[in-house]
Amino acid sequence: MTRISLVDPNVRDGLVDALASRVPTGWQVGRDLAAADVLITENVDVDAGLLARAGDGVRLVVALDTGEARIDIGSIPLLSVPNTALIGVAEHAVALILASLRRLVAVDRATRARAYLPDRAEPVLTNQRDYTYNWIGLEDFGTLYGRSVGLVGLGYIGRATAARLRPFGAKLRYTQRTRLSAEEERALGVEYRSLDDLLAESDVVSLHHRFSEGEDGNDEQFGREAFARMKPGAVFVNTARGRLVDEAALADALERGQIGFAALDVFRYEPLPEGHPFLSIDVDRLLLTPHVAGGPIDEAWRLIADAVVDRLTPLLEERTDA
Repeated sequence: MTRISLVDPNVRDGLVDALASRVPTGWQVGRDLAAADVLITENVDVDAGLLARAGDGVRLVVALDTGEARIDIGSIPLLSVPNTALIGVAEHAVALILASLRRLVAVDRATRARAYLPDRAEPVLTNQRDYTYNWIGLEDFGTLYGRSVGLVGLGYIGRATAARLRPFGAKLRYTQRTRLSAEEERALGVEYRSLDDLLAESDVVSLHHRFSEGEDGNDEQFGREAFARMKPGAVFVNTARGRLVDEAALADALERGQIGFAALDVFRYEPLPEGHPFLSIDVDRLLLTPHVAGGPIDEAWRLIADAVVDRLTPLLEERTDA
């Protein structure tokens, strides 16, 4: 029998249940440390002391790479498993970028309102050659192909976003505290820029870095100065954390046309309080979603459980055979 123990008490029961429903017959999943074969952690350190409490049967340690656990396990193999649920955030970021560039919400509203141009208002039977193009007279929209997209932060979500943008033919730039190696940049198809240069060059700026509090933190990192550096008409997207943005400064930049469009899934206060300035900005300049980028929580647990079981099973079988 293989016993899997989640040693981090803050890993929710939903993941325990998802794992239990997916492991092979005869495996046990729980939180009991004693006699465990596999330890799973996110933010709880795994060291000699914890291993001693588990006994001498530990064959593998699994670390969810969304956490910050320190691992000191000697010769015991370590398996790092990405939080595949976070791919949903990358997908949502790309969806917001496309919706912003194409002005999809405003287009839907105008089409439903029959806000047609007078010279294109008469319905005609269409075929392959004859049709009525852009009968609402949409302006200031375009394709993603050839646009410069600046990614602020290139961790797991940032890289997943870059991977999904590359097939569109976008020019990908990134900035973060530690620059990647030239080999990593080539593999990801990205070019490094300082933050100031990235803001000045990008048609789209998308946030993917962590929020940190305190004196050296990045609360309201993106404020009036940052928006002033962006290209006129640029798109600003945030699926990271709301407190990275000075919301009053962003509202002002949108109202004055300093930047062209913003699409936001995260906010300083959630849900948005009554009277928030974002609620009075029209959909032709601002697209809002209610912190749904990560996808349904049950799906998140399923995706993580699938990743753990898929990667864990062959490794345990190899060690059993050996």
